[in-house]
Amino acid sequence: MNAIEELKKEFSEITRLNYIRALLGWDEQVNLPKGSFGARAEQNALMSKIVHERLISDKIGKLIKEAEKLTDLNLIDSATLREAKREYELEVKLPTELVEEISKTSSHGYIKWVEAREKNDFSIFQPLLEKLIGLKIQVAEKLDTHPDPYSTLIDLYEPGATYDWIANIFNKSKQNLNHIIKKLNVSSDKPDFSILTQKWNVDKQWDFSMEVIKGLNYDLNKGRQDKSVHPFTTSLSSSDTRFTTRIDEDFFSPCIFGSIHECGHALYEMGFMESIHDSVLADGVSMGIHESQSRIWENMVGRSMEFWKYWYPILKNSFPNNLKDKSINDFYRSVNTVQPSLIRVEADEVTYGMHIILRFELEKDIIEGNVRVSELPELWNEQMENLLGITPPTNSDGVLQDVHWSRGSFGYFPTYFLGNLYGAQFYNTALKQYPSLPNDYEDGNFSNLLAFLRDNIHQYGRIYHARDLVKRVTGEELNPNYFIEYLEKKFYPIYNV
Repeated sequence: MNAIEELKKEFSEITRLNYIRALLGWDEQVNLPKGSFGARAEQNALMSKIVHERLISDKIGKLIKEAEKLTDLNLIDSATLREAKREYELEVKLPTELVEEISKTSSHGYIKWVEAREKNDFSIFQPLLEKLIGLKIQVAEKLDTHPDPYSTLIDLYEPGATYDWIANIFNKSKQNLNHIIKKLNVSSDKPDFSILTQKWNVDKQWDFSMEVIKGLNYDLNKGRQDKSVHPFTTSLSSSDTRFTTRIDEDFFSPCIFGSIHECGHALYEMGFMESIHDSVLADGVSMGIHESQSRIWENMVGRSMEFWKYWYPILKNSFPNNLKDKSINDFYRSVNTVQPSLIRVEADEVTYGMHIILRFELEKDIIEGNVRVSELPELWNEQMENLLGITPPTNSDGVLQDVHWSRGSFGYFPTYFLGNLYGAQFYNTALKQYPSLPNDYEDGNFSNLLAFLRDNIHQYGRIYHARDLVKRVTGEELNPNYFIEYLEKKFYPIYNV
């Protein structure tokens, strides 16, 4: 067995350890009794220690050096060496004690975040958040992969991306989004959003969401859907990918669009070529690319008229009273209402970017020490007013709404808006190659789009860098104009402007 084969074997075992760690995390958010979080925090910390020590072992370091001497590596072996080396070189800079402490604090942070959100009391979460920020600053300082610490943290989720690169894209996009928002606001023919804010039976919502994800080709023999405070997707092996949604009795959108969104993530994870299963390459190439897959399914498919031409009669059969005298056009327009909203995961496609820009700018200031944690609720509300013209009435609807900071995931948020941009560009290419895709949706056929995504994106996992993958699939670098053009083409007719 040569060095690259040994390296692949080592990382297969590390990947399986990470799956075990993911299983603990899935159970923590889906099933774990509140009184058990202390013990789970210790278990998570132990698993983090085991994975970390395995990654930074002398054996891994030597195998990487030996593998680098090999010539004529094939595509998979070359990518395996590249990604293994990146994982090793990042992890070896971090003391085991710091890795353990972050894991433990994140587990405690999550339960305090849940409690703070339920009680609308930021002070419950504040001490843990302050500690997590301090720990993540230490990580950025020790990794030191970029001149500024926030770029170092961004790179962990979107390899190769920097604050300046993202800020340049976001600033241009913000101007275009503002233009679209203003144009839609002056319309005298707005959708009836109240269709979505009735009482919707929670059991029927769940049943409908299950039918939809099965229709999207989610394999329930290799995964499951559950409920959690904040929707998420996780893989527990290359043949076990699970996700969650949440249900609001007074609002139809969170359950169905949360399910479709997370299903998009899961379909990506389920689509890796068999030869990279349980390997260092069996993962999304970046969180931005990952998000592109969920946004394509949630918005470009799930909020399309063609999608609802198939699913609306089925929905109406489940909710005859809610949708009595409501045409498919009424419903289609309602699920595409553009208006400022408090909650990011419930935001429409046009205003969603503003939610991310808020978090992106706040995180930069947090990591650079320009703001104190105690100031975050007020700063959050000020930025919501500046960007969207609304002020959260409670911290639960404001600074406490997202789970990410409780996990120490600073640098993650910008990948969400990048996902919109990547997704629009990928989808534009798919439609050029297969113009009949929307007609497929009318017939309840989503297999052809999935096949395009599997052939061009899913199967490769981390074999290609994000920028290389975008160019390989679309023929050009990331171009934000595709997203703006998509929004204009879709929403101007809905609002008759």
